[in-house]
Amino acid sequence: MESVDGKFLLEGASVYFRKGSGSHEVLADIHISISKGEWIGIVGRNGSGKSTLAKVLSGSCPLSAGTIKQGWVNGRRIGMIGQQPDAQIVGETLYEDVCFLMENEAVEPAKMPDKAEQALSRVGLNLPLDHPVGELSGGQKQLLAVAGWLVTDTAVLVFDEATAMLDPASRLNVLHIAQELKRAGTTIIWITQWMEELAWADRVVALDRGKLVFDGTVPSFFYGEDVTAQDRDRSRENHSHADDVTPCQRLGYEQPYAVQVARSLRKRNIRLPSWPVTVEQLGEAVDNYGSTA
Repeated sequence: MESVDGKFLLEGASVYFRKGSGSHEVLADIHISISKGEWIGIVGRNGSGKSTLAKVLSGSCPLSAGTIKQGWVNGRRIGMIGQQPDAQIVGETLYEDVCFLMENEAVEPAKMPDKAEQALSRVGLNLPLDHPVGELSGGQKQLLAVAGWLVTDTAVLVFDEATAMLDPASRLNVLHIAQELKRAGTTIIWITQWMEELAWADRVVALDRGKLVFDGTVPSFFYGEDVTAQDRDRSRENHSHADDVTPCQRLGYEQPYAVQVARSLRKRNIRLPSWPVTVEQLGEAVDNYGSTA
């Protein structure tokens, strides 16, 4: 990786895998700029290149063409949480698992228990250090994987469909931990097929057949426009765009229920004061609309 000042960049990033006598292009000329502390949501259908992109960002997959410029990351660790909870467990107890990276970084043994307890507490795993990993739920194992990165100087955490195998409550728990990490300054790369999980993103990046086909805000992805007074004024003058096909629809994704309701209301000239993605956000938007109507 090349180290430069400024943004963490992928420039012309391409990945080719050998296939028979030729090659198969998995990522094609990807350009992505990532700022410190950003939450980027990445979506794409199976085979779109999402997991390969995750591996490229984490440094575990080399590029066939293009460059990675580290910018503000500057050699700090980039962690990755995968979708299979058991596949990333390396210890039989919480302590053994969390200590894995500390041992690799030659942390003094006397400091390990405190660092392990602090990391486990940050993700809500308030269990004895000798608690068996085999007794954890899938969601708890994902939190343990996060804790394993917190004991290092991790600048970026890549969640590669980390909630795909979890129940709804565990999904929300992992999301909430990711929000806490973002507030603490960690950059979050959130790869998902759950459209509602984009509600927490600062930006949405969409892949299709290895190509970047969208890079913009959450409102522009789901509603086709951004949250600005100018947009709202323009929509009052001409609200025919409410029937336009949004990037989310154009790419073949099902709109979250809250987005469907909000767009339906807009067609009836009921314009909510925000752009909800989750049901909770929809409820807040309706309440706020009612208090100002």
